[in-house]
Amino acid sequence: MSGTTTSSRSTRPPVTGLRRLCATSLALATALLIAPATPDALAPAAAAAPVAARVADTPQTTPATSFRVANFNVLGADHTAPGGNRKGWDSGVVRMDRVVTLVKENALDVVGFQEFQPPQATRFAELMGTTWQTYPGLNNPAGPSVNSIGWSTAVWRLLEARTIPIPYFDGVPSRMPAVLLQNIETGRRVWFFNTHNPADTRGPAQQWRDTGFAMEVALANELRAAYPDAPFISLGDKNERGEYYCAVAPGADLWSASGGYVDGTTCRPPAGGAIDWIMGTKDVFFNGYTRLDNAFVRRTSDHPLYFANAVVPASAPVGVDHVVVVAVPGLTSTVVRGKVGDAGEIARLRANGASTTNARTVRESTQADANLMSLLTGRRVFAKAGGHGVGSTKRLPATVHASAGQYVSGVFDLAHNLSNRTMFGASRPETHLVHRSWNRKSGGGDPYGVDDGKAKLDAAKVMRDDAAVVGWWRDKIAKAPAELSVLELSGVLDAGLDDGFTGPAYQKAVRKAFRRVAAVRRSIAASPEMQGTTLLVVTGTGGAQKARGSSRDWAQSYRVPMWVTGPGVPADSDLYDLNPSFASPGKQQMGYSGVQPIRVGDLTNLVTRTLGLPPVPGSSMDPEQRFQVFDPLLVPGA
Repeated sequence: MSGTTTSSRSTRPPVTGLRRLCATSLALATALLIAPATPDALAPAAAAAPVAARVADTPQTTPATSFRVANFNVLGADHTAPGGNRKGWDSGVVRMDRVVTLVKENALDVVGFQEFQPPQATRFAELMGTTWQTYPGLNNPAGPSVNSIGWSTAVWRLLEARTIPIPYFDGVPSRMPAVLLQNIETGRRVWFFNTHNPADTRGPAQQWRDTGFAMEVALANELRAAYPDAPFISLGDKNERGEYYCAVAPGADLWSASGGYVDGTTCRPPAGGAIDWIMGTKDVFFNGYTRLDNAFVRRTSDHPLYFANAVVPASAPVGVDHVVVVAVPGLTSTVVRGKVGDAGEIARLRANGASTTNARTVRESTQADANLMSLLTGRRVFAKAGGHGVGSTKRLPATVHASAGQYVSGVFDLAHNLSNRTMFGASRPETHLVHRSWNRKSGGGDPYGVDDGKAKLDAAKVMRDDAAVVGWWRDKIAKAPAELSVLELSGVLDAGLDDGFTGPAYQKAVRKAFRRVAAVRRSIAASPEMQGTTLLVVTGTGGAQKARGSSRDWAQSYRVPMWVTGPGVPADSDLYDLNPSFASPGKQQMGYSGVQPIRVGDLTNLVTRTLGLPPVPGSSMDPEQRFQVFDPLLVPGA
């Protein structure tokens, strides 16, 4: 769709620290891409470079990006000027001071302004200075526009801008802005579009609204095709309620921050009947939608202020649609570094994917229950620090929510709420806690699209032994493959507790567990839907456990191995080499301050990222989804 464009600014992101987008190194990425895949030709692990050195030369993908987006019709200055139709109101300039107050008090990052007339745009610029930028604002080369998009220059930089001639009163085109902004911290690019469609106050305007809505759909589809890594967010006073939603959501594959959904031929607009909208493509996840309409707002404008939190997940390779996580409590790094790890499935996992033998449990506990919950929720243990609480006492709670003192979201919540099939299988009786926590009685609501219900597990089973667990899972996925499966194999822990964590019986249990892992891998390969589309993660969730006393500060207990294989994962690679924002901790068990080691809990948001989902709400381990297992050159937007 044609429009007036402005010249682009520099698109080069700064490299100023661990929280900035890292520069791309084609040589390293190419080396990872062509790494040998045969398990018989294992290269010795290279010594890890210091974190600061690796930041500059390791390619990285765009992490999760969070911001607050708003829509506000500020009531044009001509309405409250002498002779206007809003007698008794303060002038547009006076009211703009209140607009700025609302922007600051609500920590807004991007706002679509309607009726943003020149006196108001001038006052906004005076008050905000260089801390905010607007387009078109006062500088539209195509002529006057009273609709602008504003953004915080501490958060966003402008890459591209254009105006689109959308029909307004009597069908006369009005230039409506679209801007491509780049998040300064993460490098994520996002398109924002802002319109004011005509009301019926000057005669029937439905045909002009319909035309404008069709142009909006066309623009959204055009921009998504041209910029596949950049989500599209539409803002505006559409002067239409549910009819607007059903006019644009199906054709542009959008959803609203306020709810609603499209399911086949069914379109159900969100409740509430607002004419001011915040819409986005399905790679933008909204939460905290707010309609602010207090006395202060009503002295500012005749429209409420609407805003929502928006999250764009980190990118993942296209076509990775399933994740299988196999948790193995009691598995030590020592045993997989020895003869047991030199052949068979362990060697295959290492040769064909990314791995480390120096990952960590949570700091507070090396026990199986605590680390399984961290794997599922991305939280540490102690509830006072925002943790899940499981493992902080000897007794298991009725639900994880009871131990945390609040509802605890996990990977099953997000996957199920987006209509993905979920499965959990285990052989330890204690893992009944998982089903108790996310069943139809204890699970949370579904804020996204179609309501998939409170029960977050489509299939869950605690069985007599590991063989039965894998057999049950294999039979289930043969009929209905799950997008997310989590299996716990407890035979290794049982053998270690019975016979010690070094002897022949323990080593035999480790070999048997990895024969189960091989069976999982073969089942994935035998599934037409999962073959070539599945990320397989195998991880220890706690190592050896002392017969007496705490194992929390015992290296054999807190040091665990981790393997990741699947599409986009570079063969025979080291997870610390792929992740410059994490640091290999040597033999230490680190606290939660400073640069972190790779922990079991970091897998939570690797799972969500891989499935195209936002970080788990409340997670404190890798909430930006920076944990990297994919070749960056295979990830859109790297």
